[in-house]
Amino acid sequence: MIQEFQVSNFYSIREKVSINFLPSSDDKMLDYYTYEVKPGLRLLKLGIIYGANASGKTTILEAISFFRDFMVTRPDDKLKGIEFYPFMLDNESCKKNSFMEMSFFIDGEKYVLGCEFNGRLVISERLIVYTSSRPTLMYKRDYSKDTGHSAITFGSKIGLSKKSQRAIEGNTINNCSVMAAVGQSNVEKSRLDKVYKYFSDNLLEMLSPGMAVMDYVKNQLRNSPDNKVKSFLLQVLKASDFNIVDFYISKNAGMASSEDLIFMHSGDGGDFNLNEELESAGTKRFLGMSVILYRLIHQNCFFPIDEVETSIHYELFSYFIKVFLANSDGSSQLLMTTHDINLLDEDFIRRDVIWFTVKDMAGATSIRRLSASGLHKTMSVYNAYRQGKLVELPFLGSIFLDN
Repeated sequence: MIQEFQVSNFYSIREKVSINFLPSSDDKMLDYYTYEVKPGLRLLKLGIIYGANASGKTTILEAISFFRDFMVTRPDDKLKGIEFYPFMLDNESCKKNSFMEMSFFIDGEKYVLGCEFNGRLVISERLIVYTSSRPTLMYKRDYSKDTGHSAITFGSKIGLSKKSQRAIEGNTINNCSVMAAVGQSNVEKSRLDKVYKYFSDNLLEMLSPGMAVMDYVKNQLRNSPDNKVKSFLLQVLKASDFNIVDFYISKNAGMASSEDLIFMHSGDGGDFNLNEELESAGTKRFLGMSVILYRLIHQNCFFPIDEVETSIHYELFSYFIKVFLANSDGSSQLLMTTHDINLLDEDFIRRDVIWFTVKDMAGATSIRRLSASGLHKTMSVYNAYRQGKLVELPFLGSIFLDN
């Protein structure tokens, strides 16, 4: 599970911002909202980010996704740039390095992985683990301008032979993370494999509003020969008051690589089949989210969703969150952005899962946590937000325009 993620100088983020999943002292629905990663330490399963358009909500999710991809993907070309933009709305940030760091738990042990980089190369990278109260170095890497490459120092408890250490160092080109090089190196197993597997298997791709969810659904159905995914989806759809009684993948005649999802609806006089093209955007979006729900409940993963309310009714959005919290007894985490403020008026939402992104006059994003806002527990979060007491709301100006 992720405990904290920090990022600076990445797109609209200039100064370091941090989002963490440590719960407050509030004991409200604690067993539903948290998971004990080690004795005495619980982490939140849910995070919800609000903010005005272009305030940086999506950027938080994109930063986590970028960090995940950077830790598992080794570039083929050592001269290829690292594809991102630093903060571009001043004259200095574009010349500075960017930074990301994540602290997370695997099998009850805390790891901290961080790196400093620019558009051409990695400046530094470090991985430490807490097997006790004291940190243990796994590796550190530092770039030298004099030699033009990075020197990697492995900790004494890394569990790798010198030959394997040299192999990893040889695969660590300047625009590549050490962790990605580990994934490409034929070396004996060590703690590094656990970290690589966590990033590659447990941190999942962000669901964006424009994502082709039907392709995602069909792929998950194909990878579930025991039909457990399909059974789960039908159960959720029926509970959500859809009149879909079945669905199946159908290959298009004469097009070997083309497949459609066919939905069977109960109607007046019997059951009727509809091609996916005839289904509403809301039905397809909720079906995709239901696949995510299955993975969150059964596979212990981290899933970011951007604009979770896209194309679906608020009650379905709320139901999705409730089902996740009520049925996930593992270490899965869900981080999402939304514009739907109705959720702020719900009694079942803890205040420490709500975050607000704010953009200052210079165009830089910062992030604030609702539970740290000082809002009295008897005050309505919804009303406080509408009144601009939590964050400054967008000023739209006059509705009358000059010709």
